[in-house]
Amino acid sequence: MDNVGGCTPAELQQALRPIASLISKSGKAQQRLAPGTWQHRMLAANLKALHLAKVLMTSGTDGAHGYTREDLQEALRALAALIGKAERAQAKFAPGTAPHTLQQNRLKALRMAEALTRAALDER
Repeated sequence: MDNVGGCTPAELQQALRPIASLISKSGKAQQRLAPGTWQHRMLAANLKALHLAKVLMTSGTDGAHGYTREDLQEALRALAALIGKAERAQAKFAPGTAPHTLQQNRLKALRMAEALTRAALDER
């Protein structure tokens, strides 16, 4: 897998950690919410997008074959929302602090996920 979605294999490997962390945190948060609430549905959409991102990062765009065009479009919407949220959170922290760096790493991983999802959608 060479340079998938504009990302090198090393970059993809490095981005897996923040994605896995977001999957874990989102899954735990979702368990604390009542099913049917907008927050529960939002986290479900985020989790679906993050799981797709993980598949794309490990398998390239070939990993998207089990997903529909609509799945990919929904993932792009969820990723855009996650990116916006991470950007707003990062702005609250001083550069060089641990929380700022955490958001910076998340943003890089989410942007890679977005690029891979777009690449998979373009192949459809």
